[in-house]
Amino acid sequence: MPASRLRRNRRWAIALLLLAFALFVGSALQQGQGVYAWTLAASEAAMVGALADWFAVVALFRHPLGLPFPHTAILPRRRDQLAQRLAEFIRTHFLQEDAILRLLGRYSMATGLSNWLQRPKNRDLLAEQGQQLLYRTLQLAQLEPFRQSLATSLAAQLRRLDLSHWTAQVLQLLTEDGRHQALLSDAIAQLDGWLSQDSVQEELAQQIERLLQRAYPKLFSWLGAVIDPASLSQNLARNFVRAAQETLHDIHQDPEHPKRLAFDQWLRRNLQRLQQDPALQQRIRGWQEGLLEHPAARDYVYRVVADLHRWLLRDLQAPHSRSRRLLRQGAGWFGGLLATQPELRQAIDGYVEDSVRRLFPTLQDSFTQHIEDTIRAWPMADMIRVLEEGIGSDLQYIRINGTAVGFFLGLVIHGLFLLLGWL
Repeated sequence: MPASRLRRNRRWAIALLLLAFALFVGSALQQGQGVYAWTLAASEAAMVGALADWFAVVALFRHPLGLPFPHTAILPRRRDQLAQRLAEFIRTHFLQEDAILRLLGRYSMATGLSNWLQRPKNRDLLAEQGQQLLYRTLQLAQLEPFRQSLATSLAAQLRRLDLSHWTAQVLQLLTEDGRHQALLSDAIAQLDGWLSQDSVQEELAQQIERLLQRAYPKLFSWLGAVIDPASLSQNLARNFVRAAQETLHDIHQDPEHPKRLAFDQWLRRNLQRLQQDPALQQRIRGWQEGLLEHPAARDYVYRVVADLHRWLLRDLQAPHSRSRRLLRQGAGWFGGLLATQPELRQAIDGYVEDSVRRLFPTLQDSFTQHIEDTIRAWPMADMIRVLEEGIGSDLQYIRINGTAVGFFLGLVIHGLFLLLGWL
């Protein structure tokens, strides 16, 4: 559309210039007598105005007639200054930190995101786009280099980890304020509940029966003639469970039970060794290095990555992809969470504002430089074409107006000369 307007207006300007030229030739052939004196003067002025304005319009974009007149081809010649001025203008008037922060304060991004995610079509769109992006990424990924990179990265991270120091920190955290004793009580309660299950006691009875058969086959055969082996095993299992539960109950109820104290001493002793025993620290480091260098560990990583890669590709191609369903469900869950948690929305908006404030100077400089570099790298022919299509159409009216104004000025000036002659 801009290009067609430019061509149409350019034809109008050329047509008026040709009309003025034809009028000039016709008037000159009549020696400028009578009324032709008026048309001769008007057509001369019209041609001068048209040519002068044509020169001015063309000089903005290129050298008129291809000749390097001074101060022509202004826009291409001043492209770098134009790029810098335009970038500075946008930076000054559109990329001010206060204006951006006021805009963010006017709209809650978290609320907008929540409203957007709660629409089913938007969740479907997000899940679909996420599925396609993940599938294409997996297709493009070279599996072997990825596995090698993952294994190398994991090994590097684990080598930097001081396992003895990390374990000591965990134990230190567990022993603060008697937390390890609370964990022991919870473990005892869980074990007591597990032993109370009929299925567990039945399994213990079967294990005891098999153990007796292997360890004491003759005694078990002799006892089998006197008592049912299954009943014997069940009685032994019940007695074992009862004895274990009584012991666990005593430990659970007595904060000063010898087993608790022994557990406490064992934990603190090993904590001290992890912190102060160089031999133990070196041994742990050796175990760590041995694990990292072991081919089985590397093969395990490779297999896990390969299996995960194959599973994801199959699932992402499936008509009812679980990955897509999880993406859709996750989007809906997060949208609902934002809708019901004003504190979370406020925290997200605050985080966005803080991030903008922190990153704004860098983003402002980068965006300004991007505008400047883009304009400077723009091919000259494309830049001239776009500028001509954008503003050149209106500039053609300068040529049209110059022709018309010149025509009427020619009439006025000729009339003034006649008036002066009469006087």
